[in-house]
Amino acid sequence: MAKIYLSPAAHGVDNPCSYDKKCGENKHCNAYLDELEPYLKACGIQYKRANKKNTGNNLSKTIAESNAYKPDIHYTCHTNAFNGTVSGSRPHVWLKSGNGKKWAEIILKHRKKIYPYPCSVKDGSSFAEVKGTTAVAIYEELVFHDNKDDITWFHKNMRKMAEYTARAFCEIFGIKFVDPYYVPPKPAPKPKKYAVQIGAFDTLAQADDLAGLFKSAKVIEV
Repeated sequence: MAKIYLSPAAHGVDNPCSYDKKCGENKHCNAYLDELEPYLKACGIQYKRANKKNTGNNLSKTIAESNAYKPDIHYTCHTNAFNGTVSGSRPHVWLKSGNGKKWAEIILKHRKKIYPYPCSVKDGSSFAEVKGTTAVAIYEELVFHDNKDDITWFHKNMRKMAEYTARAFCEIFGIKFVDPYYVPPKPAPKPKKYAVQIGAFDTLAQADDLAGLFKSAKVIEV
């Protein structure tokens, strides 16, 4: 069965989010994984998530736990920042060998179906989680949290982004995508039939008298 290790941003001091002052990079990356997990579960993909306490210098614990778990993919999600004007999704991978670039491109292929900003694969060979994990590492910079339009789109479409990431994982692993939120349509109601009853009588003669007033009327015993 396919296995993924999930590693959300875990900065010692959370980076501010321009969408909401109460939010931050750590918070919205964890919220994104909260949306992703139901899709992984529905699709039959096993996963393990890094401990939220592994912040700052404790990143080595996350890397060690991932290596012990032996996943097919070590999936890290962060958001980026520059000068407030740059936007886009940028998965970082080990470009020199392995499936990192190929699989990151599959993720972006699906993301481009819903995401309106630039997408590109970048070299992540200097990142600890890319060079230190034994699994194929995909280190996502999902959006730019200092770009108001980019981060607003992310917050308003977090579940949709998670869905299309899961669709990409299903393509990578060659398994069927299952939507955990799908509700099958209700079956069409059966056509109704109607009957007309004129009355019931104590004697056959009374029934015959009334039946005689209506063309093709029949008397039945009840």
